[in-house]
Amino acid sequence: MNSKARTKKNLTRLIALILVGVMALGFFGYFTMDKSALYSYSDGLTKDGFFEGVTALDNVILPDYSAYTIPQAHTVASEDEITARIDAIRASFATQEVDADKERAIVDGDTVNISYVGKIDGVAFDSGSTGESGADVTIGVTQYIDDFLQQLIGHKPGENFDIEVTFPEDYGNEELNGKDAVFNITVNHFYKTITPEITDDFIAEKLADTYENVEDMKEKVAQQIVDADTKNYVWNKLLSETTVTAYPEAIRNYEVAARTNNIKLSAAQYGVDEAMFLSLYGYESIDDYIADMDEDIKYYEKVYLTVQAVCEKEGITVTEEDLTAYFETMFGTDDYSDYETAYGKPYLKSIVMRDVMLKKLISNMEVVADAE
Repeated sequence: MNSKARTKKNLTRLIALILVGVMALGFFGYFTMDKSALYSYSDGLTKDGFFEGVTALDNVILPDYSAYTIPQAHTVASEDEITARIDAIRASFATQEVDADKERAIVDGDTVNISYVGKIDGVAFDSGSTGESGADVTIGVTQYIDDFLQQLIGHKPGENFDIEVTFPEDYGNEELNGKDAVFNITVNHFYKTITPEITDDFIAEKLADTYENVEDMKEKVAQQIVDADTKNYVWNKLLSETTVTAYPEAIRNYEVAARTNNIKLSAAQYGVDEAMFLSLYGYESIDDYIADMDEDIKYYEKVYLTVQAVCEKEGITVTEEDLTAYFETMFGTDDYSDYETAYGKPYLKSIVMRDVMLKKLISNMEVVADAE
C-alpha cells in the first residue's frame, strides 16, 4: 500500500471514529461548531429516507434475488464465534488496577505509569514534565515522539534512567523543532487488566436489561452472529450482482456534501481549521481530498442505489418500530430523539433502510444444504 493510500485509509478511519464518538455523545460537536458550518444530513432526502428526485430502479439493473437461497453454513454460529463475541463483551467491562509486581521488566504492549522531566541542553522545557501524577502509557500504542516509549522496554518499576530523543523538524513548536532532548524517566508501576467472568450473577448485576442468564446470553449471541452472517452473505451477493446504468448527480452531490461536512466536524473536534486538518493527511484542499476519494464515493453511490431500488420494488419503508428496534440493538436505547434532532429522521431512516430491506428478503429465502 502506498503512502497516499495509507493516508486516505487513516483519515477515513479517523473520521469514522470521530463520528461514532459524536453519536455516542449526543452530537455535541455538531452543536458547538460555527453556525456557518451547520449541515443537515437529511437535506436531499425524502421523509422515507430516499433520495429526492431519484427513482433508483431507473438507474440500476437488479439481479433476480427472489431465487437466492442461503447455505446452511451461514445459519450456524460456531462455539469459537460465540466465545469470541462473549469475550469481547467481557473485555468491555475490564478494569485496570495497579500491579504491585516490581520484578518483571517492561515488554511491548505493557501499560505503565511513568514520571519524566525533559531537558534540552540541560534546561527543562515547558510541557516536558509529567508532574506528580505521572503519565499512563501503553508501549506500542500511546503516541510519543521518536522511539521514546520503546526505550522503556527492559526496565522495571522503581528504576530511574535517562533516554535520548530527537523532536521532528516539523513538530510544531519553534523551541523544540529538530532539537535533541534528554528525558529523565522513573517507572512508577505496571497496570494489570482485570476481566470479569460471565456468570449468572454478573449478568443480573450488569446486563439484566439484555440477557436473563448465561444460557440466554449464548443463545442471543449465537442468533446475532447468524443474523449478521446471513445479512452479509445476501448483501454481498446482491451488491456484486447489481449493475448501475447511471449515477444520478443528486446522490454524488449528497455524498460530497456529507464528506465535506465530516471534514469540518473532524477539524473542529481537533480545534484546527479545515485546511490545517487536511494538510496533516497530505491534502492541499477539500477538492483534492474529494478527488482522491472518488472510487470510495462511487462505491457508496452504488450502495445507495441498490438499497433504494430494492425498497422501491418491494414497497419497503422504514417504520417507527424499525427505528426503535435498530437503536435498541445498536445503542441500547429506544429513545432516538437526540439522534433525530442532530441528523433528522430522513437520515436515520436511510441508515436503517438496508437492515430492514435485508430482513425482508431473507425472510423469504430458503436455507439449503452446503455444496459438497
